[in-house]
Amino acid sequence: MASRLGSRRQLRGRRLAVGIDLTAMVDVVFLLIIFFMVSTTFISLETGLPVDLPQAQTAEATPSDLPTVTVTPDERVFIGGALMELDTLAGMLQQMISDTGQTTVVLRADASVPHGFVVQVMDAIKQSGAQRIAIATGG
Repeated sequence: MASRLGSRRQLRGRRLAVGIDLTAMVDVVFLLIIFFMVSTTFISLETGLPVDLPQAQTAEATPSDLPTVTVTPDERVFIGGALMELDTLAGMLQQMISDTGQTTVVLRADASVPHGFVVQVMDAIKQSGAQRIAIATGG
């Protein structure tokens, strides 16, 4: 019993450092920062063009480093955000394919564009030497 009283007196004599442990709060802040960085969508010039993509039940994600051809509702054709004439499309794509080595081209055509015009664009893409055409759809 005497030893317990002695140890209590020793504890009363010492001052304990009192503070708030901020480790958990810092962890939560870092997790929030990481969450917002990962969930932020980055809009490039190509995806920023106003195109209403057709809907599909089975859609696959494609790498964003592929050459992308965009067809707007008014039947204008863009490559990498640059307006392109249909007759010069094959030559420009051929140059991009030889520079990057990518043989797949992504086609982003608005749902309201006539089918015949999209087929003309696909034909120009094939003339450029592309092996595959990935058709972009909405989720």
